[in-house]
Amino acid sequence: MVRAAADDVRFLPYIYHKMMEKLNERTLWYLAFHGALYCRCFCINDNNYADWPSLPPIPDSLTTVEGNALEEEILSVLDVPPGKMGCVIGRRGASILAIKESCNAEILIGGSKGPPDKVFIIGAVKQVRKAEAMLRGRMLDM
Repeated sequence: MVRAAADDVRFLPYIYHKMMEKLNERTLWYLAFHGALYCRCFCINDNNYADWPSLPPIPDSLTTVEGNALEEEILSVLDVPPGKMGCVIGRRGASILAIKESCNAEILIGGSKGPPDKVFIIGAVKQVRKAEAMLRGRMLDM
């Protein structure tokens, strides 16, 4: 058993090396950027992340690519009033799934892994603003 575990651990650098070979500059930036945003979702602090490193900027080589240009992405944190999280999520998650699909933004709910009264939205600025408006509407409807 120990030998099998040691073999698995020795194999990890090989897997990492092969995976990194396949990633291009765009996907590496995307992983770094979204990794930083996800950390901010579940490591809430009171100083608005002032002591955190800044988000990685879009590399110049990616901003000049025509046709499939990258958009600025942001993280928005919505505070959900007590008793309204059910309205936001909907029956079996129907409401939150419909908002995710229509806005094409990532929506994360704290739940057991993070703050239970917050909703995190990650995506392009327009998509995030649209999702925010829809979520605020859901909080007012009920």
